Amino acid sequence: MATTDDGRPKKTATYAEYLVQTALKILNTERFQYVVYDADIGVERSEWANWEDVEIKRDIEEALTAHAEISQAEVLSMERDGQNMYLKIKLTGLAGEAELKEAIEL
Repeated sequence: MATTDDGRPKKTATYAEYLVQTALKILNTERFQYVVYDADIGVERSEWANWEDVEIKRDIEEALTAHAEISQAEVLSMERDGQNMYLKIKLTGLAGEAELKEAIEL
């Protein structure tokens, strides 16, 4: 995620950047950990190390499409390498599309 010098999220310039930034926030939020978010917000990333890839894919796609702006999310590829998960996700929003390529720590 692009951040400013003081570590805050950088303002997005395009709709595609906004979709990617929104998806990254969701993927980096642990579900059920924060009382300010309901049960649909975030993923169960702390459990991914013990899950099958199909379960992780479902968790990601459900979490992303729970956001009002994202109408469809499709995990195109997912590869584990030690403690990292390399993801490529196609995001379809209400006003356009974007592709997210990111390494996420398990």
